[in-house]
Amino acid sequence: MSEAWLDRLNSRAEITEVVLRYVRAIDRCDEALLRSCFHADARHRHGTFDGASADFCGHAMAVCRAVEATHHQLGPVSIELVGETAFVETYFTSHHRFGAVPPPGGQPHEDRFMGGRYVDRFERRQGVWKIAERQGINEWLRYEPASDRGFWSGPAGQRGRRDRDDPVYRR
Repeated sequence: MSEAWLDRLNSRAEITEVVLRYVRAIDRCDEALLRSCFHADARHRHGTFDGASADFCGHAMAVCRAVEATHHQLGPVSIELVGETAFVETYFTSHHRFGAVPPPGGQPHEDRFMGGRYVDRFERRQGVWKIAERQGINEWLRYEPASDRGFWSGPAGQRGRRDRDDPVYRR
């Protein structure tokens, strides 16, 4: 394989890892990990937020900490490499469990399910791929009453944690 071909494969892998790291950071409420996904001057548009990605990170953590649980699933990651820039589209679905005090638009103890896409422009700077611009596009949204059937009253060790005590951080 040529060096250029290996660089393209490596770039695609590195970009995909950033996309995966983003959802882990959101679901584990890991602000430092979330910030590591973006270049310092990155821009962000998602929902009502339009501004610096550095500010979005604080905003996202406040939203996630205000709900009882979040869970994101990623679908296809499409990457178009153009030199030191990559145009990336990633499909997502998300779940947010609202607590007794829901965010605007929600009801207490309700589940919000959403599907959409992250449309990103990545840049490789000093050999490192990170997001330079992200637009979150929501495709559908559904609210449902919570129906856990005892899930939250079961053993805590069988559920994911929203901090660095989650099993994923144990090495």
